[in-house]
Amino acid sequence: METEKKIITIIGSYNVGFFFKGKTLPVLGETIIGNQFIEGGGGKGSNQALAAATFGADTRFICTLGGDKYGVDALRMYRGKGINIDRIRLEPCIHSGMSVVIIDEKGNNIISVVPGANLLLNEQDIDNAGELISKSFIVGFQLENRHETVFYGIRKAKSLGTVTFLDPAPASKLPDELYPSIDIIKPNETEASILTDIQVKDVESATAAGKWFVEKGVKTAIVTLGHNGSVLVTGNEVRHFPALKVEPVDTTGAGDIFSGGLLASLVRNKSMADSIEYATCAAGIATTKLGVIESIPPHEEVLKMLEKLKN
Repeated sequence: METEKKIITIIGSYNVGFFFKGKTLPVLGETIIGNQFIEGGGGKGSNQALAAATFGADTRFICTLGGDKYGVDALRMYRGKGINIDRIRLEPCIHSGMSVVIIDEKGNNIISVVPGANLLLNEQDIDNAGELISKSFIVGFQLENRHETVFYGIRKAKSLGTVTFLDPAPASKLPDELYPSIDIIKPNETEASILTDIQVKDVESATAAGKWFVEKGVKTAIVTLGHNGSVLVTGNEVRHFPALKVEPVDTTGAGDIFSGGLLASLVRNKSMADSIEYATCAAGIATTKLGVIESIPPHEEVLKMLEKLKN
């Protein structure tokens, strides 16, 4: 890998998020009265790009947006965060992606997503970004777009010699032949369980799932376990990283902020272990605030927390 490559490119999704917070989550057929509402940008790809940019990385985002007010608002938001938007395409005849997030007082959530314009991201968009991909340090993917496009993008990036990162959410089975093209995979316990058929519920089972990914051809597996931290598995290393001890307010988007923090740290030539510790602090701090973009902590705050933990 060329050390002069300092660009992070995220290829993925944008969903405007509507966040409703109340005492409990509704059960089937139940209506509950909430006490707080926030509207904000979301989508796993967008969240990860915004997090990486907030943490100081030179970040490019590739996605499709609807030609509605939400798409226009998203472009304005990306410009404000310093994200390059040259490869973002607006589709005038479809709505932007939408998500509804309901959150209880413990920070648990349920989410419904309507992909909209996200489903129009295609292989031609990937090909048109070939030069950018080849110049990038790492390219990040998720599974909120057409899977055919995502798989094509991963293989394309790998063929161009760029490190590939997959946050496999929402999870579904992946073709076996894709795994050797994935350098880093980062599922949570639910996603790892779906992908591997190993019931991931603790460090031991997360380690087993990580080894499963490595045996399939992935170089590095990071299985996140919420309040139980995360497990790193490579061909010659297994290591558990404890979570940041906080009282969570809203865990929505914490996994995306972890991903953005991980990539932003790696692009600074930090080790994988150091980058996981950075990502753990970033995600932990984020859970103490409501919302996703609004909860991304400044780089300096993450560094202060890291320093505090080491002392």
